[in-house]
Amino acid sequence: MVKLQLFGGSEYNAWRRKTQFGLKFNMIFYIVLSTFSDTTEDVSEYQWLSDEDYYRDYLLNCLSDRLAETYSKFKTAKEIWDNLDTQFRKEEELSKSHLVDKFLDFKFREDMEITPQVTDLENMRSKMNNENIGVTDIFLVGAIIYKLPVTWHSFKTEMYRKKEQMGLDELKRYIHIEDENLARNNLELVKQQQSVANAVTQPKKFPKQSKSHKSEPPKLEAKKTIDKKKTKKKTKCYNCGKWGHLAAVVGYLRSLVLTHYIRKLTC
Repeated sequence: MVKLQLFGGSEYNAWRRKTQFGLKFNMIFYIVLSTFSDTTEDVSEYQWLSDEDYYRDYLLNCLSDRLAETYSKFKTAKEIWDNLDTQFRKEEELSKSHLVDKFLDFKFREDMEITPQVTDLENMRSKMNNENIGVTDIFLVGAIIYKLPVTWHSFKTEMYRKKEQMGLDELKRYIHIEDENLARNNLELVKQQQSVANAVTQPKKFPKQSKSHKSEPPKLEAKKTIDKKKTKKKTKCYNCGKWGHLAAVVGYLRSLVLTHYIRKLTC
């Protein structure tokens, strides 16, 4: 008999089905269906006890160390099997509603490619189908399109406009192509941003000037106008005899006029 993968507490129904098939193949599954006194199998008590002992050891050997230690207190294989059913089948029923909630709450992340996330959603659908929660391809296709992020709005609109019902493989192919296009566009955008950033941060280079052509500080322009007080010709005042007064100029003009008038009279 092939040893099964150790059961540690998750996916009990799948483990139970595989274990049951192996025990039926070896024709000893009848041990857990009834006690020796109630069995309908044509076996001797010795054969029963031998099969019982083998079945018990086999079950414990298929459990993790933690569970094997817990269930080793039961003396018969039937007790181990029934108690595993009591504990983990109920938990499995509760996990079904958890799977449904997880599927409905699933959201695609915009910072990752959508194609591998679609695979995660498919795996979730497979777990639900294993628990007899039927999710058809048509339902899954609609759910994938509905859950696409906001940045995929144009793609979603295009998918909704298709008249014929789309298959899951076809939708995955379209999503893969769109993923590649978005990745290419994002790469081009990053390159453009890097080139702009390099152009801004790179210092400007100015041509070197020779020592003979060094720029000299600008000379101060000569004053166009000079202070009148400094440039005015100093003359002797006509009234007081002092130099530099305006009255001297006036007196000088008066003397010229008077001289000219006297000359006219004498002529």
